[in-house]
Amino acid sequence: MTTPSGRADIHIHTRASDGLYTVREMLDAVATVGTLDVIAITDHDRVDSALWAYERNDEYTFDIIPGTEVTNKDGHILGLWVTEKIPNGMPYKDTVDAIHAQGGLAIFAHPFHIEIPDVRNGLLKRGYWRNYEQLIEAGFDAIEGFNAASVIPGINVLAQYFVKRTGLSVTGGSDAHTTGSVNCGITHFPGKSADDLRQAILNGTTRVSGHKWHPQEIYKYLRNKQWNTSDNFHPEPENDPNEHKQAEVVG
Repeated sequence: MTTPSGRADIHIHTRASDGLYTVREMLDAVATVGTLDVIAITDHDRVDSALWAYERNDEYTFDIIPGTEVTNKDGHILGLWVTEKIPNGMPYKDTVDAIHAQGGLAIFAHPFHIEIPDVRNGLLKRGYWRNYEQLIEAGFDAIEGFNAASVIPGINVLAQYFVKRTGLSVTGGSDAHTTGSVNCGITHFPGKSADDLRQAILNGTTRVSGHKWHPQEIYKYLRNKQWNTSDNFHPEPENDPNEHKQAEVVG
């Protein structure tokens, strides 16, 4: 087996949904880190911010994947390599099918983050933690086995155990909402490119590593968190003198 040398952070949010920083600021933060080969912008229930980033792939040394995080009745699903908005509120089988219809990959995000109502609903009503075959039957390509935004001790360990039970591929992501939390959750894969990552997920040759957000990033996010409910977003910094300062990249 080829040693996984590529590093990807495929769960990143911007101010287009509930992140604190613009798309440009998050991309520049990844560039400052300098150790990532592939990233994905995965704002909640929209793709326009990810497409804006994807169109600027040539400006950076890392590959950019267009993506989204879809809210559904049973949890959250990361859709990678998607270019059109996926309707929210559907059962996860329908969400997975919609992602695959665009040629994308469907990843079950943070399956045990019970502090999120949609995830808690899926655990209690669908019971996928004890009937994991339904995830295989739904056609998921992978499960997020490491999420750096986890707040409950042990849930990443539980998620990775869950991955082994299902036999699906594993991914890791920072779930970054600040510039300083990028690179906290990593998907390792053979190769360096986005195409290599895609093949690794399909082949089951990924592995994960990472650490939780630094306390200063948690504080920054909780103090300033907001949700953009508009159809519009600002991809570039607006240089507002009252805006919180750019976070130091500490991931």
